[in-house]
Amino acid sequence: MRALLRPLVAVAAATLTATVVAAPASAGPAITLTPGNLARGADVSGPHLEGKTVVDGSVRIKIAAPEVRLLGRSGSAYVVGTTSKQGGHGRIYRVAADGSRTLLARAHPFETLLSGDGATIVNTRLDRRSNATISVYEVATATRVASRNFKGYFGALDAQDDRVLVGSDTKTLIWTTSTDSVDVVARDAGYVGDLSADVVGTFTKDPYDGGCTVVSRISTGQRLWRSCTEAVAAFNADGSRIATVGILSDGPGPGRVDARTITGRHLGRYQVRSGWFGEIRFESPAALLLDVNGARKAFSARCVGTACERASDLRPAETLRAGALTGGAIRPWVA
Repeated sequence: MRALLRPLVAVAAATLTATVVAAPASAGPAITLTPGNLARGADVSGPHLEGKTVVDGSVRIKIAAPEVRLLGRSGSAYVVGTTSKQGGHGRIYRVAADGSRTLLARAHPFETLLSGDGATIVNTRLDRRSNATISVYEVATATRVASRNFKGYFGALDAQDDRVLVGSDTKTLIWTTSTDSVDVVARDAGYVGDLSADVVGTFTKDPYDGGCTVVSRISTGQRLWRSCTEAVAAFNADGSRIATVGILSDGPGPGRVDARTITGRHLGRYQVRSGWFGEIRFESPAALLLDVNGARKAFSARCVGTACERASDLRPAETLRAGALTGGAIRPWVA
């Protein structure tokens, strides 16, 4: 992460002109997530991957590809990204419940996101000079409906309807594709956001040079929380909670995750020993889902506050391979 972060968020310090809520100095004791100390709860709800199989209730779709990433559901279909073992030859498909698939774009899964309404995918492609081309594809028709060039290192953070939230190393923008207009959301580097929840996370400057994270409302600019030790990894659907990781998290994934309210009140701390957390997401407004990769076993855990349970069967721990889908998103600050 350090190698990616330094050139991407080396920005000038921004003066905070509004009062923000600082992270509490103390937090509750961490819960170490191991198979032995967690009761077995309900399986993960909603679409998710089990190995290379898309699982959604009774639906099970085996994806034939060396590496697979599920971007989400679009209507009754699913949007799936694949690569080779080395992480090349990226493809994005719309996959029907019967397993038939339609190519949407030749793009890397970690440079592509599915909009909140499931109607479009948005891909960011960088040229040799680190200038970005952001393209929008309609999932239903597999056609490109909008594209725009951005001079500098820009990346799509989220999309909803005809709006794309775009982050960069200097500012955060909203690109409205129907009018091809761009508006500035923040004069800081945006790294994570959710348009439907009306929240965005920005860095005041490079965290390796003392930068802090600020969570704000997209529509009003109201600042909700500030921390110089943690960064936002996920928002819940209604924008009332966040999951955070250490602001300088490095390696294959963080070893600790915290749950907080949107204004920073601490709700729970979770850690894995001799391993790391993979995907971090909210299953419901209160329930946080954590993909746990331990020393020997991997599984999904569900945590609400200080109560956690296992939400999947056990599987062999992941062995890192160069190029595998273990990170490398266009949003590398929390990859």
